[in-house]
Amino acid sequence: MRAINIRRTILDLLERAQPYALPEPQLAVELNGAIRPPAGRAELDEELLFLQTRACIATVPDPLDDNLVKWAITEAGKTMLRH
Repeated sequence: MRAINIRRTILDLLERAQPYALPEPQLAVELNGAIRPPAGRAELDEELLFLQTRACIATVPDPLDDNLVKWAITEAGKTMLRH
């Protein structure tokens, strides 16, 4: 159940950020502001991978920083969030 709550929260945060992508550090802060207890790094990575492998989220390159990972919701992610 916790994993599902984390996934839904990630999708919700990314949908609200549109049309922008959220940098991963900001996503982690906002996620941990919304859930209790806060998600650890491994837990966040696991749920991001779950959503990414199902094409619900995608990385977006940052034009100024090649090392910064940004995340955006996809149409599949919006559909998942609605169900």
